[in-house]
Amino acid sequence: MAVNVHFTGQTTENLSRIELLAWVNRTLLSEFKKVEELCTGAAYCQLMDILFPGCLQLKRVKFCTNVEHEFFSNLRIFQNALVHQKVAKTVPIERLVKGRFQDNFEFLQWFKKFYDANHDGKEYDPRAARNNAPMGYGTPGTLRPSQRINIGTLAASATRPLKRAGGSNGSTPSLNSLDKETAGDGCRERPIRGEAQLDRIANLNSEIDDLIIKIQDAEISREYYYKKLLLIENLINEHPEEQDPFCEKVKQIIFGFPAVEEEEEEEEEEEEG
Repeated sequence: MAVNVHFTGQTTENLSRIELLAWVNRTLLSEFKKVEELCTGAAYCQLMDILFPGCLQLKRVKFCTNVEHEFFSNLRIFQNALVHQKVAKTVPIERLVKGRFQDNFEFLQWFKKFYDANHDGKEYDPRAARNNAPMGYGTPGTLRPSQRINIGTLAASATRPLKRAGGSNGSTPSLNSLDKETAGDGCRERPIRGEAQLDRIANLNSEIDDLIIKIQDAEISREYYYKKLLLIENLINEHPEEQDPFCEKVKQIIFGFPAVEEEEEEEEEEEEG
């Protein structure tokens, strides 16, 4: 039977998202780029196989996928394994499959604690266990989450006829017309129509990835400092009858009372005077 663990976000030994993701990739020799990509459920299935060999059928797990119904399937396999091991934890499948950072990050934090409490240190070859199947988000060896938009773009461009340069009849150009340009200074290579647009889409997707990471970092910092403020507030309010002027001023700063700003302005005026 598994050792149950209780997770709380207040604990100080929590690892960062980068550390947790590195642990998953190192343990499974996987290729996940973001915490959100663990929404596939495949990583949890194989991590359970490390802890409790034979608790689930790895051959039923889709190790490299970007299809939502396969996310559901993997996470249900994982949930059944937890139930079989008498683990008192409900997997929030509906939330995890949406691929939101916070839901997947919090669940990964819990699972890391669960893993540490139950792992016996035995050797395990993750690649051999899954028959050398690649593990990550997408189809084998292809997509990151930000590249999903390219599927529709490429499919549309593949079915759209190319127009001959300088022509208006919409006929399909010959191979020579795509590869060479005959006007003027001889033959030179010519870019395929649509290549510039695809490059721009790739660049924009990369920028989106960077912005998402910055937003996530800002949200994590916001939560961290908010919890610190709550701890300070609770500490001050534990003994209201013993509060001194210093505690009152701290409360004024926390709650943004205008009295603090007025006092600061008066102090500045006195110093200038």
